[in-house]
Amino acid sequence: MFGNIYCKRILVSVRNKGTLIWTWIFPLMMATLFYFAFSGLQEAELLKTIPTGIVTSEEYENDTALQTTLSAVSDPEEGFLKLHTYNTKEEAADALTNGEIDGFITLEDSSPRLFVSKNELNQTILKGFLDQYVQTKHAVVSLLEKGNSDVSQILSLFQTKTWTEELSLSKNVPSETVNYFFALLAMVCMYGGFQGLDSVSYLQANLSSLGIRRTISPAKRFPMVFFDLLAALTVHMACMLFLLAYLVFILGVDFGASLLPVIVTCLFGSFLGMSFGSFVTAISRAKEGVKVAVIISVSLACSFGAGMMVSGINYKIAKTFPVLAWLNPAARISDALYCLYYYDGYSQYFLNLGILAAMTLLFSVITAFFLRRQRYESI
Repeated sequence: MFGNIYCKRILVSVRNKGTLIWTWIFPLMMATLFYFAFSGLQEAELLKTIPTGIVTSEEYENDTALQTTLSAVSDPEEGFLKLHTYNTKEEAADALTNGEIDGFITLEDSSPRLFVSKNELNQTILKGFLDQYVQTKHAVVSLLEKGNSDVSQILSLFQTKTWTEELSLSKNVPSETVNYFFALLAMVCMYGGFQGLDSVSYLQANLSSLGIRRTISPAKRFPMVFFDLLAALTVHMACMLFLLAYLVFILGVDFGASLLPVIVTCLFGSFLGMSFGSFVTAISRAKEGVKVAVIISVSLACSFGAGMMVSGINYKIAKTFPVLAWLNPAARISDALYCLYYYDGYSQYFLNLGILAAMTLLFSVITAFFLRRQRYESI
């Protein structure tokens, strides 16, 4: 009996077009969209080169110190300036007006001058750079005029000391994009509700002809339900593993050092999703389309609360409505993955798994209660 029920249930799940779209195709599309939409998010936050103009003149051509300094800070690999050369001040002013450069430098009476059209971050950086250059140059000239020939003392003027050290409070590099993929996995876990819906529908005589045959069959009810749910879990976990493999090996998403705890989290989430779908199906006598709409709507709402659509919304909800955040199953799944990625300990992670297990048990008990109370006058 096990082989018959298990294999047939897997075959039915694979042939279900609705389940195929929502749990297999749709998550892959969302993952690909996230990848292309957020792949440049980290690089966008880095400081880019500042387009800067330099007006050439005879005085500038003779000032080797300024030329050497500008050449060093405009290095293609390590520099922060992108130099544009202009023959006249008018040409540089036109480029500044057109937005081609953020500022331009001229050399007048052996002193560099900066011209800008607005006061923003790039302009502030340019001003700070020129101020430091002028101060250093005056200090070097002053030492040379006093007859100081100590090369080490002069070179020390160009050395900067860092009094702070950058430390990471987490074992992995902080990322602005990985939370979206955490929420995506949580959404797919919630979509396990489709498997729970089918499992309960196949047991109810008033919902399908298969339910009629199962109700009047001589097979024991508990083994039949257990084998059916095991097959449903197998199909949904195969979906989760396929999505996880796509994220890790194709898109290159980093979920931390070990994938085993991530898989365990997906297993707990799949149990929860299936129990939620069973719960919705057991307590309602509405048509299947209505139940599917409820599962999709609740799953998307929970995924929104987990941060899949708006970055940081899960933290705002947790701060403003903490009870609502703790009762959001998708947020608990996402937070469990978050704990695995950032935290060194597992206490918060196991707390999230415990809440998921408690929710699963609650949904399962209510579902069993409603199914045991169902009786049919005739079949």
